[in-house]
Amino acid sequence: MGHFHGPSGSSALQPSPRLPNLASNATATRCRAAPSGDAALRAFRAHHRAGRALDANPALMPALAACARLPTAAAEAEQIHALLVKCGVPDVHASTSLVRAYGRLGRLGDARKVFDGMPDRTVVTWNVLLDALVRAGDLDAAWQVFVEMTQRNVVSWNTVIAGFARIGWAQEAVDLFLEMTGVYGLVPDEATMVGFISAVRDIGLLGMGKSAHGYVLRREFSLDGALGVMLINMYMRCGSIAAAHRCFLSVATKNVEHWTSVIAGFAAHGQPEIALRLFVEMRQMGIEPNGVTFVAVLNACSHGGLVDEGFKYFGLMRSMGIRPTIQHYGCLVDLLGRAGFVTEAVNLASNLPEDPSFVIWSSLLAACRSYGNVEMAEFAASKLADAKPSDGSSYVLLSNTYAQAKQWEDLKKTRRRMEQHGVAKKPGLSWIEIDGRVHSFATADKLHTETEGIYQMLEDLKHNLTSSAYEPESFALSEQL
Repeated sequence: MGHFHGPSGSSALQPSPRLPNLASNATATRCRAAPSGDAALRAFRAHHRAGRALDANPALMPALAACARLPTAAAEAEQIHALLVKCGVPDVHASTSLVRAYGRLGRLGDARKVFDGMPDRTVVTWNVLLDALVRAGDLDAAWQVFVEMTQRNVVSWNTVIAGFARIGWAQEAVDLFLEMTGVYGLVPDEATMVGFISAVRDIGLLGMGKSAHGYVLRREFSLDGALGVMLINMYMRCGSIAAAHRCFLSVATKNVEHWTSVIAGFAAHGQPEIALRLFVEMRQMGIEPNGVTFVAVLNACSHGGLVDEGFKYFGLMRSMGIRPTIQHYGCLVDLLGRAGFVTEAVNLASNLPEDPSFVIWSSLLAACRSYGNVEMAEFAASKLADAKPSDGSSYVLLSNTYAQAKQWEDLKKTRRRMEQHGVAKKPGLSWIEIDGRVHSFATADKLHTETEGIYQMLEDLKHNLTSSAYEPESFALSEQL
C-alpha cells in the first residue's frame, strides 16, 4: 500500500497529429449536442440522404455511440462500417468507436477485424478492445492484448484488474495491482480501487483492505457509488461487521446498494434483528428496495427462524411489483427447512416455476439431516445427484442422516455408491491472514510448514479456554448510531 503515493499516472492522451479530424470544432460541438439512441441514428441517416459526406456528417460519432448502447443496432453498425470502408475514411476515432460498437454487441470477431485493419491505434483503441474481451469473459485473450500493448494507462490496468476480480482470479488481481502501483508507479483512481477491493474481499485480506480504505479516505474519493458499496462488502466478508457499519454510516448519500450490502452482511453474520431494523429504516428514508434487497431480507428471516415475517416480506415484495426469482424462492425453502417445516419446504421446492438450483436442494438436505427426516433426505439427495452426479456433498449429508437415524445398512450402501461412482467430497477449508499472506487449512491438516507450532498453539488455546470463562463480543446497532 505504500506504493499508492507514487508519481501521477500518464497524462491524457492526445490524438495523433498524423490523423485527420473528422469535423471542425463547430461540428464537434454539434456531435456532443446530438440526441442519443435512435434519434442519433435517424440524424445520421438524414444527413447521409442529404448528400453530406461521411467525414462531414456531424452525427457519425453519436450514431456509432448509439450502436454501442443499443442491443438491436447490429444492422446499423454494419451499414456504417460498410460506408467507412467504401468512403475510405481512415479516422482512428471512428474506427475505435466501431470496435466499441461491435464489442458491446458481442461480435468480438468483427471487433477484432476492425482493430487489426487499423493502420494507427491509440491507447484508447487498445483499451476498447481490452474492455470488449473482458466483458465477454475471454480473459486469456484479454491478457494477451494487455501484454501486447506498447502503451498502457490506468484504464488499461483497471480493466484487467476488474476482469480478474470478476471471474474469481482474486490473487492475480491483487498481484497486478501491486505491479501497477509498485513497478510502474501509476496512481490508482476510484475504478482501480473498486476492482482491487473486490479482490481483497474475495481473498479475505482484511489488513490490506483497511490500508485500501485509508488510501480512499486520503484521496477523498466518493463513497456514494460502487466504491462505498465494495468497502462495506469487504468488511462484512472479512468478518469485521462493526467496521462495515462505520463505513456505511460515513457514506454521505446512500443508495439502495449501500443499504442492501449492510443488510445482507448483518443477515449473513447471524444478526437478523439488526438487518430487519435497517430495512425498515431504509424504507423510512425513502429508498426503494430492489430484488437483491429482498434476497438479503429473506436471508435474515431464514437465519432468525422468522417464518411469518419471511412470508410477509415476500408478499410485500410482490405487492411492490418485484417479480420473484429462483433466489427468492430458495430463501423461502431455506426458511422453512431451517425452522423444521421440512415437508412444506420440499413441497415448495418441488412446485417452483423453474427447476430448483443445486443450492436449494443442498439446503433442504441439510435441513432433513438436522431434523432426522430420512424420507425427505433421500428425495432431496436424489435431486442433488441428478443435478451434480459428481458432487460428494449429497452423499455425505445423506450418510450423516442415516447415521443419525441409526440406519447403518443404508449408510454402507451410500458409501459404496460413492466409491462406485468415484465421488469424493472436497474438504472444506478455513483460512487466516497473517502479514498480508493467506494461509488455508483443512480438517486435521498436517501439510503446513509450521504444523508443529500450530498444533502446540492449539493445545495452549484449548487449555486457556477450558480454564477461564469466555463471553463473545456483541454488536448493538443503537450504540453505533
